[in-house]
Amino acid sequence: MRAKLLFAVSAAAFLAACANMDIPGVRGMTDTGSAFDAALHQAYSDLAQAEYDEADWADARYFTNRAKAAAMGQDTGPQPLADRNLPQEGLAEISVARADLMAAFDGGGRDKAPEAAARAQAAFDCWMQELEENIQQEDIDNCRASFYQALALVQAEFDQKPMAAAAPMMMPEPMKIYFAFDSAVLGDKAMPVIDGIVEAYERYDPKMISLTAYADRAGDPMYNDILAKSRVDAVVKALRDHGVSPSRLAISISGEANVPVPTADGVAEKGNRVVTVKFEDGM
Repeated sequence: MRAKLLFAVSAAAFLAACANMDIPGVRGMTDTGSAFDAALHQAYSDLAQAEYDEADWADARYFTNRAKAAAMGQDTGPQPLADRNLPQEGLAEISVARADLMAAFDGGGRDKAPEAAARAQAAFDCWMQELEENIQQEDIDNCRASFYQALALVQAEFDQKPMAAAAPMMMPEPMKIYFAFDSAVLGDKAMPVIDGIVEAYERYDPKMISLTAYADRAGDPMYNDILAKSRVDAVVKALRDHGVSPSRLAISISGEANVPVPTADGVAEKGNRVVTVKFEDGM
């Protein structure tokens, strides 16, 4: 009887959590605000669906409500830092990031680059949410990279100086593409990063894009070198398929040597199953 009662309570909690989360319905709402609001409406809908798919009901509901508000032209800006219980080690960077975002908005970024501005705000809120959970470094890094990439596009639209054409353009922040254990397949979470790299290539015209491939330290070192090469080959193919010139790509195979997350030999570490991407301006 007690087991049945607990099940009933759990089911009720599940139904309550799912209430007011008609994500497809919210996504299909008619936009009544600005172009920025319309782009934000879809960006928050994407976040809501992603959190719903991971059974994070609270954040799915939060982003659904944000999508609904954006569709009605009632956006309230990026989430305040105080709304999340953020770890101390990440607080300094994200505080500066929010200040930079608000400065970009105050400078006219929402009107001059509405789609990029919307992506920047949604990515910032995504970054905050993942940082609060602090259990999926890959998701934290993806949201963070998406934020910096979108913010750079906004800043480029409104922060033009008289001699800007003669000065080198600041390159985007490095990006990371993660892989599953013993795999060189680009997963669903990798594709938005690929899109961001392509967008940066088209926007910033870097002299070189440096790709460094790693593997975690579980398994044979020679095998891990081969696996790392397969990973970077998959990234290169995706970039070439999207129009990136192979002459702009510099490839380095590190395997399990000098891994981003130091570990003992034989330790499987998700943060080391990665290809890092850096943009070089040639200066």
